[in-house]
Amino acid sequence: MSLEIILPFGNRGDVRDLVFTILTKEYPLKLIQLTNFIRKRYGKMVTFQAVRKATLQLVSEKILIHNKEGFIINKDWVKESKQIIDKLYEEINQDKIRTTQDSIKGEVSVFSFNSLNEMMKFWQNLIQRWEDNLKKGEPKINCYQAAHVWEGLLHLDKEREIMSKLKKKGITSYILSTGNTLLDKNIQRFYKKIGIKMIINPSSSSFDKSYYVGTYGELIVQTQYPDEIVKELDLFFKRNHNLKEFDLEELSEIVNKKREIKLTVINNMAMAKQINNSIISQIK
Repeated sequence: MSLEIILPFGNRGDVRDLVFTILTKEYPLKLIQLTNFIRKRYGKMVTFQAVRKATLQLVSEKILIHNKEGFIINKDWVKESKQIIDKLYEEINQDKIRTTQDSIKGEVSVFSFNSLNEMMKFWQNLIQRWEDNLKKGEPKINCYQAAHVWEGLLHLDKEREIMSKLKKKGITSYILSTGNTLLDKNIQRFYKKIGIKMIINPSSSSFDKSYYVGTYGELIVQTQYPDEIVKELDLFFKRNHNLKEFDLEELSEIVNKKREIKLTVINNMAMAKQINNSIISQIK
């Protein structure tokens, strides 16, 4: 089954839409080639002039670019569009509420996701946004508590890159893991090698097994994993012992399985400092 991309301009099947759709699969193409594609593949009797007008309009909007070999989609436009779509996705998936509780004197946002991995990608985007927009005078401390620090297992190089960027900006990161398997200990050694302070403080409480929290300046990001995920991750960490030989497919199935999981984001410096103090006191 072929994939067709429908753009938010024009009507489906109009010349601009067809030019763009063709160039997602075949490129670069000259105007005469685009005209022939539209006529033969889509059975639409268009004139060369109509194709030329539509194509040049896309060029003027910086959606396409032209080189000596023909027309291609502008990668910069694709990148910018992705950023806009990602931001829109975040906006329409959040449910912002205000709290009147004295313990939380800021804005609380609750996000809902369809899988654990989807949630974690959003969490990582929050980290990168905080890093890119670090405010002057803001505490350069990042603390994280988890039952199992599984995120890096999927992309160890990406995790090393993120942590390296935090260090370059003078941000000190602390990780507290309440899991105590051989795989947890191997992950601890990995973070030690890249200069991140991580400690394992075993806990058998159901809350500690499900609770994941991170602080980024005044931002607090937290979630509570459903019991099903807690059990599956526990079994995975017990069955797999080291970073060189673990079942990546099994982990991928766990984190990508379709199920609802919520993420809470709180803007509250006082609360962030309390969480920081609690985590750091167990690490130092």
